[in-house]
Amino acid sequence: MNENKIDKNNLINKMIDKVKSNLKSILIAILVIFIIFVFFQIYIFYTSSKIQNNSITFFNIQNFENNNLIKEPITKLSKENNFYGILSKLELIEINLKEKNIDNAIMLYLELLNEKNLDNIYKTAIAAKASYILIDISMKNMTKDYVATIQNFVENIDDELSEYKGIKLEIKYLIEILEIKKNNINYLDYKKATDLYNNIMNSETTSPTIKERIHKIHEYFSYQ
Repeated sequence: MNENKIDKNNLINKMIDKVKSNLKSILIAILVIFIIFVFFQIYIFYTSSKIQNNSITFFNIQNFENNNLIKEPITKLSKENNFYGILSKLELIEINLKEKNIDNAIMLYLELLNEKNLDNIYKTAIAAKASYILIDISMKNMTKDYVATIQNFVENIDDELSEYKGIKLEIKYLIEILEIKKNNINYLDYKKATDLYNNIMNSETTSPTIKERIHKIHEYFSYQ
C-alpha cells in the first residue's frame, strides 16, 4: 500500500518537474494562442463591420437617379472582395451598357467570370446573360465584332447544369446567325447553322420556348 502511495507521489513529482522545466514553452504557447484568438476576433469584427458598411452604401446608392453620382461609390464598392462587390460590378455593367461603354462592360464581365470565390452556377448565369447582350448589340451594329468574346463567355457556361444546356445551344446557334449576316452567307448552305438547328430541335434538354424561338429564326432565314 505504501509502495503504491510512493509510486503515485513519484509520478506526480515527475509531472510537476516536467511542467516546471517546460513552463516557459507552455506560457509562450498559451500566449501565442491568445494572440491568435484576439486577432481572429478583431478580423471577424472588422469583416462584419465592413460588410455592414458595404450593405448600407450599396442600398443607399439605389436611391440615386443620376448615373454620375452613382459611378464613384459603386466603382469603389465593386473592388471589394465580397457579395456586395459582385452586386456592384453587375450594377456597374448595367450603367456602362446604358452609356454604350461596351468594352468596359466586357471587362467587368470577365472580372466576374474570373472570380475564384464565385460559385459556378452564378458564373454560368452571368456568362449566358453577357452572351445574349453582346449578340443583341452585334445584331444591331454589324460593324462591331464581338464573336470571339461571346465564344469566350460560352465556354464559361457549365455543361453539367442541365437547365443551361439548351441556352448554350441557342447561343451557339445565334453566333452562327451573326456570321451569316456579317458575311452574307446563304443560310441553307451553311452547315454549322443547320446542324445546330437540328441538334436543338432534337434535344431533350432544350425547352419548348427556346425551340420555338430558334424555329422562327430558321424559318425566316430559310425563305429569304
